[in-house]
Amino acid sequence: MPVRPPIHRPVGTRDKREADRDADRKRDPAIRALYKSARWQHARRMFLARHPLCAECQRRDRLTPANTVDHVVPHRGDPERFWDQDGWQALCASCHSRKTAAEDGGFGNARRQP
Repeated sequence: MPVRPPIHRPVGTRDKREADRDADRKRDPAIRALYKSARWQHARRMFLARHPLCAECQRRDRLTPANTVDHVVPHRGDPERFWDQDGWQALCASCHSRKTAAEDGGFGNARRQP
């Protein structure tokens, strides 16, 4: 049986899963617990089922499947704001990354606010 050749990655590059794990480790433990909960996983799944398209792409007349539930106003660990579905929107990964980077001051430059 043929064997798949190894994937070449230039020195210093990491795959997305590894970068996501690092970002998750840096997140406040209380906030991390909210996202890891079964309640969030269920709520996220149901929200994306009801809102299957990216809201930002739709505003630009594009149809892109959504795969992320975004808090329109960052919750900053506030459980009430975290669970308020009126403050959620469905986004594709690209739009969510762009929005998050703009809010945090750029990729890798997260500003922590109390």
